[in-house]
Amino acid sequence: MFRRIPLRYWHGGVEFPLALSGIGAYDEANQPLHSEVSYPDQYVSIRAWVPGAINTKKTVTFVYHVRRGVLGYAEHDELYWNATGNEWNAPINHAEAFVTVPPGVAHADVQTAGFAGPLGATGQDYVVDRVDRYWRFRTTRALRPREGLTVVVGWPPGHVAHASALRRAGWVVADYWPLSLPLLALVWGGFVWWAFGRDPGSKPSVKPEYAPPPDLIPAEAGALVDERAHPRDVIATVVDLAVRGYLEIEPITTAFGEADFMFKRLKPVAGDPDLRPFELFVLAKIFGADWVINMRLLSEVRRDYENVFPPIRDQLYRMMVRDGLFPASPGSVRKGWMLAGALTAISATLLPTFGPAWLGRYDPMLPIGVVASGLIFIGWAWFMPRKTWAGVQVLARVRGFQEFLERAEKDRLERMPSDTLHRWLPWAIALGVSERWIFNFQGLKVAAPTWYQGRSDFALPAFAHDLTAFARRTEEAILTTRRGYGASTGSSGGSGFSSGSSGGGMGGGGGGTF
Repeated sequence: MFRRIPLRYWHGGVEFPLALSGIGAYDEANQPLHSEVSYPDQYVSIRAWVPGAINTKKTVTFVYHVRRGVLGYAEHDELYWNATGNEWNAPINHAEAFVTVPPGVAHADVQTAGFAGPLGATGQDYVVDRVDRYWRFRTTRALRPREGLTVVVGWPPGHVAHASALRRAGWVVADYWPLSLPLLALVWGGFVWWAFGRDPGSKPSVKPEYAPPPDLIPAEAGALVDERAHPRDVIATVVDLAVRGYLEIEPITTAFGEADFMFKRLKPVAGDPDLRPFELFVLAKIFGADWVINMRLLSEVRRDYENVFPPIRDQLYRMMVRDGLFPASPGSVRKGWMLAGALTAISATLLPTFGPAWLGRYDPMLPIGVVASGLIFIGWAWFMPRKTWAGVQVLARVRGFQEFLERAEKDRLERMPSDTLHRWLPWAIALGVSERWIFNFQGLKVAAPTWYQGRSDFALPAFAHDLTAFARRTEEAILTTRRGYGASTGSSGGSGFSSGSSGGGMGGGGGGTF
């Protein structure tokens, strides 16, 4: 046979977990029976094997200790106990409950009440009498399926030592510890970030720089700022190659009237010492594997339906690790933490099957806590990549140059070469300040670009408009991929004397069967 006891009860309008310990099953001779305890669906299920239970009468005793079983009020202490439970599918011909009051309580000071019937009923189909040191509650009729007996016994305060505030706080921690898992994940992530995810050394001061750091390309500068590669870093690389004479970009209108852009390769790239492997990789993604092709439409790059950006991003990270800017690929670091977070969240679905049975008493708090912890690990993924000491120093210079691009004074720009706008434009694109950089040249004489063939004579507003359209269409092209873009059972709140009912109270309840 088995017994099912709810692990949640309501008291004072608040739901409390029920903590059971010392669970056991015994026969008529008080010998332990082979039993098994599990925790399905916020219940404790006690299954006991009774030898020889065929066409006979057997007595089985279930024993358990309930923490916080006696409720304390200002005017009395009280045991409010769901003696049989209201979830039996079999009738109960006769039910009795014996209650022992604390020593020293006078019989005249004991108050009793009871309720019989289905859940929520206040039936009085019971009698109560005193037998020696016990108060005995007996039903006066057979209980139908899903009916039960609830008893209430009260006595003056002071006869039961209630737990201290510190101990009650410990119970709360023990009852709700799964909800602390997200906080632990947050603290653990913070410790790991402090130990391994912070940039080394103190943060250097930033001062204006009028040229970018040497031996650095615009894409590296863009990825260094927030430790993440963006599509604009690829766009900056394409424009940088065009500014340096490797490409020419021309806006065109297709036969269908759609705006497009033509890439023209102007000189051979094989064996060129001025080209870095990353830049060759970007050119290969634009023109494909056939290096004989010297012209390519931007729309053709999109129609290839290749996953263009992720391999370029990974190549950029590898280059920055080789250049000593990162100790490890930021992408790999983030993927590792995201994978750890995803596995942590997924493990919440495996705990009921593969975890120990006692974890079932913390459902659904435990799955919620585990999933939230996994999400926190995923959130930490964006903070864990770090730069090397050299990377920190280079970033300070990049920030200084970014400040110049954003706030360059017109008198300074007037004294600079006429191609300054185009020479530093790739850096402005990578650092996300291209609009501000172009705006700084309003009213100044700017040389027409040699790398960009507009539809009409060069004018700064029209050039800015075309550049915005080119950036938007290029980002769309490199981001295109083949995949495209049960009823609860509870008890009444409050005292059993004032607002009790059958099925109220705690500690018993539930049901069972043979």
